[in-house]
Amino acid sequence: MTALIYRLGHIALNVVDLDAALSDTQAIAGARVVHQDATHAILTSNRRHAEVVLHRAQANEVRAIGLEAVGLEAVEEVGKRAKDRGLRILSETPSLPGVERSVTFASSEGHIFEVHTPVPEDQPLRYVGAGIHPRYLDHVNLSAADPEAIASEFSEVMGLILTERTTGFELMWMRAGDGRHHTVGLKKGQTGLHHFSWELSDFSDFKRLGDKLDACHRNLVWGPGRHGAGDNLFIYYIDSAGFMIECTAEMEVIGDPHRQVRITDAGENLSNAKVVNRWGALPPRLWINHHTDFVGTAR
Repeated sequence: MTALIYRLGHIALNVVDLDAALSDTQAIAGARVVHQDATHAILTSNRRHAEVVLHRAQANEVRAIGLEAVGLEAVEEVGKRAKDRGLRILSETPSLPGVERSVTFASSEGHIFEVHTPVPEDQPLRYVGAGIHPRYLDHVNLSAADPEAIASEFSEVMGLILTERTTGFELMWMRAGDGRHHTVGLKKGQTGLHHFSWELSDFSDFKRLGDKLDACHRNLVWGPGRHGAGDNLFIYYIDSAGFMIECTAEMEVIGDPHRQVRITDAGENLSNAKVVNRWGALPPRLWINHHTDFVGTAR
């Protein structure tokens, strides 16, 4: 299968308290502000113009997951496939400045994606300021009532490739053109976002993150540890708007586009440490049950 998506582009979030969410993203994660006004703020951790976009709103919800396509023709192809499948097209106007082309649509369960051409790389590589200063935004994990069907839909519409799944389709991981073990993960549950993830440089950043949360009288949700699926280091916390954020490093990169899907048994209640955490500590209920709605999916 030819990849249509190259990597995670950005994440757009609605937040009730824009000032608090902005402060949290700067002081804890360490992203820097590219643009700020009364209605929204754009932040990034590298040369790219935008990675996290925060919009002032009436509820803390996911506005859209931005996926960077391999090029203009790939955006057009995703739009065609989405229309052919009968999915709702929400917009064909880019939400970010400097982006040439995009198509925004909802999955059959209500996950909202904006597939777009590359975001301009017009920001300085290095910057001063608080927080960890991650390398880039690297993946999202979504929840879906029927992960198997949604994974098939993502494959058919966006060309995402299934890397690994559990025997009962409770967890699924799909990769894009950059070869990382997963750009989009799926967890069985109510439709929504489970978490999004920043890529950190090395393990010392995990210690710094824990100390910053401690200084703010906050706690980690889970970790540090090493996932079996993806072989990546991980640590999780919840930000001021209630979104769960993973920080990761050392994720497996897959060079063979034809590699067979890896199938593993997650165990009852995610009890197989060789899948969820090779260092042994299993996920707490707070991690398992966490959920954030997409706009329009709240029940």
